[in-house]
Amino acid sequence: MRQPPPASGHAPPLDRHASWAAPERRYRPEIHGLRGFAILGVVLFHLFGAGRVSGGIDIFLAISGFLFTAMLLREAVESGGTIRVGRYLARLARRLLPAAALVILVTTLAGLLLFPETRHAQLLSEARASLLYFENLELIRSQLSYGAAGPETSPFQHFWSLSVQGQFYLLWPLVALTAVLLAKRAGRSPILVMGVMTGLIVVVSFGYAVYMGGVSQDEAYLMTRTRFWELGFGGLLALLGSTLTLPRRWRRPAGWAGVALIITTGFLLDGAALFPGPWALWPLLGMALVLAAAGPGGGAKDPVATATRVLSAHLFTWVGDRAYALYLWHWPLLIFYLEIRERPGLGVGGAMIVLAASLVLAVLTHRWVERPVTRVSARISLRVPLAMAATVLLIGGSASSYAIHQIDLQRSGAPSLAELDPQDYPGALATLADTDAPKNVDFVPDLQTLAQSRPDYYDWGCRQEIGDGPGRGEVLVCEDPDRPADPDLTVMITGGSHAGQWHHAWRMLAAQNNWELLIADKSACIFTEASDPENNQCHEWNLNLLDVVSEREPDLVFTAGTRVPNDGSPENIQPGAPQKWQQIMDRGSEVLLMRGTPRREDSVADCLAQDGDAEACGMDPISYRDTNPLTTPDLPEGLFTVDMTEHLCFEQICPAVIGNIAVYYDQSHLSNHYVESMAPLLEAKLREAMPHLF
Repeated sequence: MRQPPPASGHAPPLDRHASWAAPERRYRPEIHGLRGFAILGVVLFHLFGAGRVSGGIDIFLAISGFLFTAMLLREAVESGGTIRVGRYLARLARRLLPAAALVILVTTLAGLLLFPETRHAQLLSEARASLLYFENLELIRSQLSYGAAGPETSPFQHFWSLSVQGQFYLLWPLVALTAVLLAKRAGRSPILVMGVMTGLIVVVSFGYAVYMGGVSQDEAYLMTRTRFWELGFGGLLALLGSTLTLPRRWRRPAGWAGVALIITTGFLLDGAALFPGPWALWPLLGMALVLAAAGPGGGAKDPVATATRVLSAHLFTWVGDRAYALYLWHWPLLIFYLEIRERPGLGVGGAMIVLAASLVLAVLTHRWVERPVTRVSARISLRVPLAMAATVLLIGGSASSYAIHQIDLQRSGAPSLAELDPQDYPGALATLADTDAPKNVDFVPDLQTLAQSRPDYYDWGCRQEIGDGPGRGEVLVCEDPDRPADPDLTVMITGGSHAGQWHHAWRMLAAQNNWELLIADKSACIFTEASDPENNQCHEWNLNLLDVVSEREPDLVFTAGTRVPNDGSPENIQPGAPQKWQQIMDRGSEVLLMRGTPRREDSVADCLAQDGDAEACGMDPISYRDTNPLTTPDLPEGLFTVDMTEHLCFEQICPAVIGNIAVYYDQSHLSNHYVESMAPLLEAKLREAMPHLF
């Protein structure tokens, strides 16, 4: 990237410190070519790499750290310890925002057209987050981990790295200013002080990345705090300046060794599982070797057949000019191609189509958006790009927020089961003899409400988060907001979402029978053997649950007893689960097991939104054709079981809609409306199996 000359009127650095006060100002074509090479690797691995990570994003972030550290420190030194904030923000706005805003707008409109309406709220949330540079935080909030492209992958997923970059751009000027001010006060070199500060940031961020990688790799991959060390790594290389140059005889082998490290990253390392931990040094050391292999005159003047000369050639610098637009376009095109073709992944032909379309759009965006904006911005006041950027952010953020709010209003205004005519919406009661549902009535809830039809306790802040992380082995208990003054019985729901999905039915039973209802749930944590007990917080959570059971002394613990796979394999009881049920009973509580519910690969709500019918969007009952595993005589004595399968599945199908009520809201979980319609049926079975409860 060519750096602009110093603005007139700036105070020059002190003569005595001219050689060490700020990084030198010179254009290095090998860095620009390396940037194009890295982004090209990202794109090719996304299209042809079967979900593997190239390491190009790590280099992309480090190059950003390299360029901006040098630029900011130079400006702070030359101005005597200040940075012209308006000029800095205007430069960012004209370089980053026009192309990004265009891609976000097109992606949003295409997503609203192509995706089922059940995905529109998340699409709009991510569009807003991408525009405002917090998409990485939105992905973490929505529990959408970084993953390979697929039919349900976010078309904005790739904005996570741009969000990290944008957050860095806003925070790093403070580091540069602080370094210059401290250097002036201590009489030290600004480069030295900036190097010490950057080194400390790198060490802390690197340590946190290692820690989070062991706690929650999905979050570690996306977090700004775990990525700052990569940006700082690039900053340290910039501060080394001309000292980062190898002796002549070592430059050729070092340069090609660096290229080899970069190229082999995606083939040898599972970056999604290892980065940004220590293994991310593999591609970053490759980058450092390439930069150290450049001669004093830059890669373009290096000998023929050196890595730096090749990277400075027109091919890679041409890609470097268009790398930003290429990166922006390729991912949504990939996701929309999979959506249109209804395929789980790309073949070679499809990958070539997406690559060609991405290159064409990148060339057009560079030609008609990026270059004109750069030319015009050079001739106008700084206030214009700042005002335009503020307008785009304000309009885009407000419009997306308004659309999300309207969807939320639609959901909140949806009628509950109690507000509906039971003759038109019998739900599970329609599975009984002599009970029919009208054929000319639309099913409930509406699709937007159905897609978010999670049990109420999900919003109470008492559900332990999925996976490993700080404090995630702690058992949180959802208290009963309607607890009777003197309950006749205390029931605890626990053991994962397939037990928690029955919350609304149990809440109705508790209200009718003077029961207290507690919930202890950790997402995706079921009763089973731990594969790695020392490092598995689900296992820790299960151990802590026994203490909670001893402390709270529930009369009845309700949980899912079986799991129904979505691959056609038989319904099963998880290994180790019977022992955990026995441990609960040993603490004085009765245990009631519910037979599991079926699963499918895709969301039932999405299928219904795409004009699927109750049978096409239903579940295959193949796993239910065998004997109920909960009837086996090998289970601990004293267990109680209940089976609601007859109200979910018929001989050939488990329909997506029964009695004009949608049964499932995603791939496997029951909707609140349908669960509520099963409450009287569940009570009847409980009265038969456990009459002493009543």
